[in-house]
Amino acid sequence: MINTNKKYVADFLNELSQAKIDEQIMSVLKTYLDGNIELKASSPFKPMQGCQEWISGLWGPLLKSFPDLQIQPYILLGGEYKETSCVSTTGNIIGTFSQDWLEIPKTDQPMWIRYAAHFVIENGKISKAWFFFDMLDVLRQAGFNFFPNRAIECVPPGPMTGDGVSLQDSDHEESKKSLELTANMLDGLGSYDGKSLESMGQERFWHEEKMMWYGPSGIGTTRGLKGFQKYHQVPFITAFPDRGITEKTDATQFAQFADGNYSCDFGFPAMYGTHLGDGWLGLKASGIKCYPRVVDFWRREGNKLVENWVFIDMIDMLGQLGIDVFGKLKSLRNG
Repeated sequence: MINTNKKYVADFLNELSQAKIDEQIMSVLKTYLDGNIELKASSPFKPMQGCQEWISGLWGPLLKSFPDLQIQPYILLGGEYKETSCVSTTGNIIGTFSQDWLEIPKTDQPMWIRYAAHFVIENGKISKAWFFFDMLDVLRQAGFNFFPNRAIECVPPGPMTGDGVSLQDSDHEESKKSLELTANMLDGLGSYDGKSLESMGQERFWHEEKMMWYGPSGIGTTRGLKGFQKYHQVPFITAFPDRGITEKTDATQFAQFADGNYSCDFGFPAMYGTHLGDGWLGLKASGIKCYPRVVDFWRREGNKLVENWVFIDMIDMLGQLGIDVFGKLKSLRNG
């Protein structure tokens, strides 16, 4: 049976991808969005409300810089979180970078803008939306790499099984297995004793050899549990030894749900941590407590997780640590 909410969002993204002038975009937005839509996006975007601000604050400038853009989702999940209907998706926005965007200089070359989006659907309309863009990767593709890379930098692929977008209802028991496995894995991360990686017991949850972790630019992509630990986990817990999950209050934008053998965890912000250790992204410890915005997508095979697509609003997180990435870009461009 077709899942109504997933089809609704898939149709919305498809029609938005085809709309090329403001009038067409507005027609699409009015069809699918609540008139008072609340839109938040990763930095440097400010919160927006209503269809007109969606166009002027986000989509209009994006389309002007990438006039042939196409939205290409490779994961699209639907579910419920605390009686709220949600749809989350990730993939690439692909287009020719033909005009400067957010002061990033054009390349006149194809650009893969890695994105994630989370939607709340109420009364048959999208009432709230959040967008993540991997802005450090846009900068990387444009020729700017401000932070030393530990892992390999690439535009991550979609699921190896090619089944991340299904508009059908999923098997409830399979969804339950995915959600429980993800929740147990996250609980394991929270049991770190400050000394040994083994205290988290992640071998119970991941396929140790086949695991793929597709992180944000600045961190990169890793293979296998040992690769994940070496290139991401150890540097991160060294830098933020007190890291934890933010309290899920009404004021916190958060969702966690599963759809078949896929699951999603979203928070705006999702966690906290005090920057007490050196080395992460080549940075010296600042002692600043920050609250990263994060969204994860996982794919499960049997009783193990095998793929993980991770977004962190790196521009916002670095800004909390006192680092103005776009200021660095401006200074570099101005010589």
